Amino acid sequence: MDTVRGANQVACLRFLADADEAQTVGVISAGTGLSRPTVHAVLDDLVEAGLVEPTEPSTAGPGRPARAFRFAREAGLVAGVDLGPRGVRAIICDLSGRRVAYTELKQEPTTELIRHAVHLAADESGLDLERLRAVGVALPGVIETNGYLRASLALPGLVGLQTADVVGQDLGKPVAVDNDIKLAALAEQRVGAGRGYSDVVYLQIGQRLSVSIVLNGVIRQGRHRLAGELGAQRGMRWTRNARRGQLIWASHPTGEEVLTAAAQGDAAAQQEIEDFCAQIAGRIATVLLTVDPEVVVVRGGLAQDSGVLLRPLVAAVENELVFPERPPFVASALGREAVVLGAVGNAFDRFGSDIYGVKDFPSPWHRISTASIP
Repeated sequence: MDTVRGANQVACLRFLADADEAQTVGVISAGTGLSRPTVHAVLDDLVEAGLVEPTEPSTAGPGRPARAFRFAREAGLVAGVDLGPRGVRAIICDLSGRRVAYTELKQEPTTELIRHAVHLAADESGLDLERLRAVGVALPGVIETNGYLRASLALPGLVGLQTADVVGQDLGKPVAVDNDIKLAALAEQRVGAGRGYSDVVYLQIGQRLSVSIVLNGVIRQGRHRLAGELGAQRGMRWTRNARRGQLIWASHPTGEEVLTAAAQGDAAAQQEIEDFCAQIAGRIATVLLTVDPEVVVVRGGLAQDSGVLLRPLVAAVENELVFPERPPFVASALGREAVVLGAVGNAFDRFGSDIYGVKDFPSPWHRISTASIP
């Protein structure tokens, strides 16, 4: 009985969330296939839980005014935080997944900065953090299932911390912590360039080169949470210009500047990119032959990749492969937003029952992806 009741709650709440406006009992009944008495009973439960609100009855037409109900999306908040070596980004979404607050700070990365960013984002948008229900955090490094940061070249000062516990105590809410590149891959698979594919390889090229894999719609972590951590191989250097995981470029100071210059016709930058792609192609081909993904999503640092990176990368990888079958390479759709969107989406995934008080309510990824982040 409880299972049926829970399923009915999910059906009604999902219908109201998707409708995006108040609906009458009759419309909800027709849309969910549930009887009107069942819908009435479910709505009573959802109103009591604070997830649904009755609205003013419609007075249009003869007869008794119809009762209408709306999804109280503002009743709860979920935050996502991307903490990296150059600062922090924080997003806050309501229960529907819509962005309601955002902030970005360039400061020394600490766990206290995570709490500060969430509070600042809320204050700037006039939000009451008493409504906060869960938090997702993205960090660069190897992270255990309990949120323990085991290793990180980018954030050595945080290594050894039970990050989920520390941040959870600061904010007083459950916290889900995972690797930044893995969360970026998840976001791209759910709502970005990898949407519609179950098996995705995500390749990020910027200050460093990183790989993450999503299989059957789930981040591939591995037994020791090391899946995709190719830089952890002793003596392994992606390219000749790699120094302790950092990419040192010759023609211009940063990878983004190299790509921009190449797009503008800079011959030296174009040659450097071609050489770079030729050097990494063997490693990428090995990943492809191991995983055999449906698509490879590439983030190269430009808002839109017109082929300046993808073309030489695809050509170099093709030279490494014997068989003609290979996945398409596509540019990232979410860009620099992928990590923070993945963090908040991961919080919805991990703590959905706590967030909604309804078991098996689906995470609102489709809303999260439309958040307009500066």
